[in-house]
Amino acid sequence: MGIFSGMNSYKSIIVLLGTIMLLSCKNDIKKVNALTDRKTLPEMSGENMEMIYSDSARIKYKAYTPLYNKIHTGEEEYDEFPQGIHVISYDKDGKIVGEVKSKYAKNLIKEKLWEVRNQVVVMNAEGKRLETELLYWDMEKEWIYSDRYSRLIDGNNILESSGGFESDQNLKNPVFKNITDGEVQFEMKPNN
Repeated sequence: MGIFSGMNSYKSIIVLLGTIMLLSCKNDIKKVNALTDRKTLPEMSGENMEMIYSDSARIKYKAYTPLYNKIHTGEEEYDEFPQGIHVISYDKDGKIVGEVKSKYAKNLIKEKLWEVRNQVVVMNAEGKRLETELLYWDMEKEWIYSDRYSRLIDGNNILESSGGFESDQNLKNPVFKNITDGEVQFEMKPNN
């Protein structure tokens, strides 16, 4: 009887430890739901894509990206380009008027606003080159702006700003804030 009563005590201890372990394991239901929540998953996704944005059968922009995600939740709808983007802008005659490249981009659909980040480079048809780390592009107003350090290179002229800039999307009339280091040259024409 001594052997069997010892076995029962041993079994009781194992059952008790198992019950304690089972009760001590719990999952945070919010974390579990967040992992399985379909709202945070892309509605559509694609790799190595070319996208065309047009208006009245006229191509306005072409975008190239290694990875595309379309996100649509109850609160917001946006296209995300987590591995970067290259956008080419065309005029009404189909001529290239500008390009934008970056390592990350997000197109907020309802706002018609692009947020472009990380090694942003904007080029216009005349060869002006704008560099910054954050750029907003209002597609409806055809306006770009930033509040971060920005640098504009136009031939031998370099203009730098610690406070950002704003401009039409083709860099025709940029306005820089808090101009820092840089050399600005003005061409003087003689009066006749």
